[in-house]
Order: sequence, then C-alpha cells, then structure tokens
Amino acid sequence: MISNRLPARMRALAMELKVLRAQAGMNTQKAAARIGTSTATLNRTEKAKRISHITDIAALLAVYGVTGPERVRLLDMAENLNAREWLETGDRLPLLLPALAGFESAANVIVHFAHSFVPGLLQTPAYARAVMALADTDDQGREERVAARLERQKVLNKVMSPRYVAILDEAIFRRPLGGAEVMAQQIHWLIGRAQQPHITILVIPFKHGGYLNPGTFSLLEFRSDPAIVYVENEGASGFLDAPDQISKFQGRTATLVKHALGSADTVNLLTRLAGDYERS
Repeated sequence: MISNRLPARMRALAMELKVLRAQAGMNTQKAAARIGTSTATLNRTEKAKRISHITDIAALLAVYGVTGPERVRLLDMAENLNAREWLETGDRLPLLLPALAGFESAANVIVHFAHSFVPGLLQTPAYARAVMALADTDDQGREERVAARLERQKVLNKVMSPRYVAILDEAIFRRPLGGAEVMAQQIHWLIGRAQQPHITILVIPFKHGGYLNPGTFSLLEFRSDPAIVYVENEGASGFLDAPDQISKFQGRTATLVKHALGSADTVNLLTRLAGDYERS
C-alpha cells in the first residue's frame, strides 16, 4: 500500500519512464504491448499510481533502448519504490540529480533555503566554478557539473516557470568565494533576477540575530501532487515525502520568512554588498 503519499522514488521513476517512452517514439499502447502488459497498467506506472516490479521496469528500458550506466541508475531507482524516504550518501549523491531536475521542472512553487552558498538555480558560471573548486574533482568533472547546473537553471526561464523563492543567510555574501569580482557579479545577477515577477529573493540579515537553522533544503510544491522536500548535506542528501515531514518543513519555511528582510530591503542590502566588493 502507498497510503496517502506518493513516494519520491516512484514519482521520479514515473517521470523518467514517460520521457524515455516519448523519446523512443512510442505511445503507451505500443509500449505496453511490447512488454506484454495492458495500456492501463503502463499508464498507472507513468502516473506513479502502482509499484512496478523491477522485471517490468527492466523490460521497458530494453524496449526504450536504455543501456549502460543509465540503465543501472534507473534499475537502482526501481528498488524499494515505497521506501519512507530516498536518501543517498557519498559517491551515490549524483544519482539524485536527474530526479531533482525533474521535480524542479514539474513544480509550480520552489522554495530554497541556503546558509552557505547561493542556490544552484541562481549561480553565475564563475560562482558555480568557485563552488565546484571546493570539491575533490578534476577539471573535466568540474566543468561537467557546472554545465549540468546551468542546464537546470533553464527551468526558471520557461514560459510556465515555477514561482521561485530563495531564502538566503547574509553569511553567503560575506565570504568572498572566488574573489571580489566573482562575488560582485554574482550579487548583481541576483539583483537582476529579483526583478523578475516569478522570482523572490529574501536575505536573513545578521542584524536580526539568531534563528533555528534547519540546513539547506528545497520545498517543491505541485499543482496536483503532494509536495516533496529535498534536503542537502555533504554526507547525505535526498527526498522526503511523508506528510508529517512536509508539514514540518512548511512550518520551517514560514519561520525563516519572518526572520528575513522583505524583497525591497533585500535588494538594498545586496546593492550595498556588491558595492563593497567593487571597492575592495
């Protein structure tokens, strides 16, 4: 039983299977016939309404021509579809990125709280490279990650873009990551993005004192499906989908907004900070 929740793994797998079928040029009737199941069953799989057996997923991937590491990744996702949460650690963290991008693209509201770095959806290329330079990766791996991050940012430029709210600690802007020039460019980019009607940027200033820091997270809300929370940590990151977990982070979000400056005051603070870097 799935009860009153839609597990994150199941939803992520459903999204990817639907895309793969379209890329293979098949409708659900043809794809279902190829693996010996009904169209209704495949439709339920693509809508995350059933827990598909891994042999069915393997058959679909074969029909869609998915091989190699991508096949391994999707079959791994198909394990434990009804798990209470979906967390990955260490070298397995990249497995989450396609799912995160899919959820971001499907969401109608994204709220991101960050206390150490500008969120990936708002990073300039130079700032993203400075962040990636902190990781133990070679130049090629670093550029691949930067390119993937910039590709994800396209979600905020779609005709039907989600409403995006970034709640950021002032500490992010006090550390000159990449140097003064990179920081000035990054802050000016944020000021420009904040002028767009679907993007809101709020800064929690030092002058407001302390607050309960829940760690970096994204709250993703959807028009028809339940919300999902993505939690991000160096040691373990992943998706939470249980109703009590979602409610907890919705409450955290409301509290963080109360600690933050309003939009106009945030832009004023960012303008002053950019000026400080430009004069340094």
